[in-house]
Amino acid sequence: MKKSLFLFILMVCSINAFSQVGIGTATPDQSAILDVSSTTGGFLLPRMNEVQRDAISNPAIGLLIYLIDGTQQCLQVYNGTSWENIYCPTANEVPTATNVFISGTLNVSEVITGTYIYQDAESDIEDVSLYQWYRADDASGTNEIAITGATSTNYSISASDDGKYLSFGITPIASSGALTGLEVKSNYVGAVGVVNSNAVRINEFHYDNAGTDVNEFVEIRITGNLGSQPSNLSQYTVALYNGSDQTSYLTETLDNLIQTCDASNCYYVWESIAIQNGGPDGIAISGPSGLIEFLSYEGTFTASNGIANGVLSINVGVFETSTTNTNAAIERSQAGAWSVSANANTKGAENSL
Repeated sequence: MKKSLFLFILMVCSINAFSQVGIGTATPDQSAILDVSSTTGGFLLPRMNEVQRDAISNPAIGLLIYLIDGTQQCLQVYNGTSWENIYCPTANEVPTATNVFISGTLNVSEVITGTYIYQDAESDIEDVSLYQWYRADDASGTNEIAITGATSTNYSISASDDGKYLSFGITPIASSGALTGLEVKSNYVGAVGVVNSNAVRINEFHYDNAGTDVNEFVEIRITGNLGSQPSNLSQYTVALYNGSDQTSYLTETLDNLIQTCDASNCYYVWESIAIQNGGPDGIAISGPSGLIEFLSYEGTFTASNGIANGVLSINVGVFETSTTNTNAAIERSQAGAWSVSANANTKGAENSL
């Protein structure tokens, strides 16, 4: 009996001795049931999202948690009927993009670049941001469409953009914190143009053959299909030159010539004309910016008037004679070399060389 009483007294004393708990301290404050002391760490409440919080069965009044759900973060207490926010820290801000611009030449086949400045209030570094190029009918963005596959900072302008306006869009993405910002677009720029890269040359001609000269012609070739030809062909003039007095004796503009086109070139044929037989004679072509070419056959000479005035001709290096076939022609290869096609000219079509 004495032994049992001693154990009971010891138990009561133990309970009283440990009614205050100290963590990190041997002398907990008298006013605290729990005294946590540390200079290297903090007190960490249970962290959970709304689903986990709402799954707590019969939460006690005063129960504390720290809610983290998406971008929402709050210290909450259960007040007996609902969870109440005690404190919600300032929300992490999403990244932004500023100074969104387009640089480069706005012509078909050119590559342009979208530029921007990435910013984040919490200094979260940029992850892989999203890019999108847009096309519209005017600078106001009328009939705007997102260009399929145009999702990098660089964009190669296509033929579909001719006459259109372009914009670059950036959706900034952060590597941490609040991740996705709002898309920011540059102003629309344009209109997109087409560089006139048409190469113009004298391509084929026939001037002499056996018997009475027949089928005489000059062919001019301009690169590009029908839709990309110069808009004003009257600005291009072909002139025939007589080497004996170095003067032009016949001229015509391309708008009055027979035009045929394939996928790569258009051909302008001047026929039913009488061309001098050489020794030497020449052919010249000019355009809006002046003389393009002045060629001659059976020698060279300097023109004394007309579109090639004062220019020394370039000899094609081959010639026809009084024994040449009536269907023959002097043709130019793709690389620019001249030769005689002995039996069949190719006027109005790609040369056979």
